[in-house]
Amino acid sequence: MKDISQGDIQNNLPLVTQPGSVRPVQVGSVEVGGKDVVAMAGPCTVESRDQVMRIAEGIKKSGAQILRGGVFKPLTFPYGDPLGQPDRDSDGEVLGRTHILSKAEQMERAEKRFVYLREAGDAFDLPVVSEVLYADGVPMMEKYVDMFQIGYRHMFNFDLIYALSETSKPILLKRHYGESLRSLLGVAEHFFARGKKDLVLCERGVAVPHTHNVESRAVIDIQAVAALKEYAPTIPVVIDPSHSTFKRSYVLAISRAGVAAGADGILIDVHYDPENAWVDPLQALNFEDFGTLMSEVKGISEIIKR
Repeated sequence: MKDISQGDIQNNLPLVTQPGSVRPVQVGSVEVGGKDVVAMAGPCTVESRDQVMRIAEGIKKSGAQILRGGVFKPLTFPYGDPLGQPDRDSDGEVLGRTHILSKAEQMERAEKRFVYLREAGDAFDLPVVSEVLYADGVPMMEKYVDMFQIGYRHMFNFDLIYALSETSKPILLKRHYGESLRSLLGVAEHFFARGKKDLVLCERGVAVPHTHNVESRAVIDIQAVAALKEYAPTIPVVIDPSHSTFKRSYVLAISRAGVAAGADGILIDVHYDPENAWVDPLQALNFEDFGTLMSEVKGISEIIKR
């Protein structure tokens, strides 16, 4: 079954489908689901301290409220560093496809980059959100982030559900592109049933026969914003126009549509040199385009009396 039925509301989703107004989720000093549309922006991958500092400064100037930065990178293919850094030997030569990082190596590299992310957030008064990959990595990450992101690949990762239900930090839950809203709300119900209600839902796009862009896996489901507001009215909803479109020239238009449809926030890849970003260079906005987007979001918010 792909659609939410009355039986689901009574028996399977009684907590997340409770009527009421949106309940804002506190992310550091920022409310998601409150009066303002929240922009979570930053690099798809934290590359260095200087990089994330420069990006944090740039997005802050344009009005972003939360710094997003990828550290753990669950890549589609196994070659190279899943944290985004090109693999090199002690002489600086690229190792290529032969070196696969162990989990211990990933954790060691990750913590160094979480330090950079935290420093940038503190320097520019921006709460930090980043994707969690391992349940046993939650205690380490908790020292550095203000919000955990569950990426679309891990929507049904019950080790993460159990571990994150015990944290004091809020959760950003992305829908997998092959899953229905019914399934997404089922995962949310698992959190609610364990007493974890500081949850934000993220529409990341759905799989379709064609995506209008040869590089894309998904198309953003604007209707999902309205549907989630109907079925789970107390839970804030954000959209990810960057990873859903995988195309820079589409990001502003889809962001505008999502905000107009009622999204409480947008999740945007930003880089000062998008074409040379280590990971996902095709969709990241530069500072100028991000500034334009923030002006447009403000204008739409005023029109819809947000």
